[in-house]
Amino acid sequence: MRLLALMALCLTLSAAAARAQTLIGEYYALIGPADFYNSAGVRLGDFGAILQQDRANLHRFGRRDELDGWDPIFGDPSQRARIPQIWRIAPGSEYIPGAVLSGQQRYLWVRIFGYGNAPQFIVVSEGAG
Repeated sequence: MRLLALMALCLTLSAAAARAQTLIGEYYALIGPADFYNSAGVRLGDFGAILQQDRANLHRFGRRDELDGWDPIFGDPSQRARIPQIWRIAPGSEYIPGAVLSGQQRYLWVRIFGYGNAPQFIVVSEGAG
């Protein structure tokens, strides 16, 4: 009986921790021609990698598209490296990855959720409209 009560408490605490993730940053980004290629000039074929390259261009290389906004998280290379695994598309914006992968420029709004300076996931949606 005690074990069941302890398991229930752990599940409750885990659920509360998941809900406690907060908005820790947000930015707007124009995904433009420079973001479609990695640092070696190879065309990227993954939407998450393109998002990551956009932030690398801003923070590491100082190559900023006119409409790119600053963010407080992805200046850290280890956090930036997580972008391909943690992105999600906001409901109603499911068309964005396909449009970007076909070479279309897109203006995006990216919200970063997590704890402190540790992002757990990012949510991508259209930046205008």
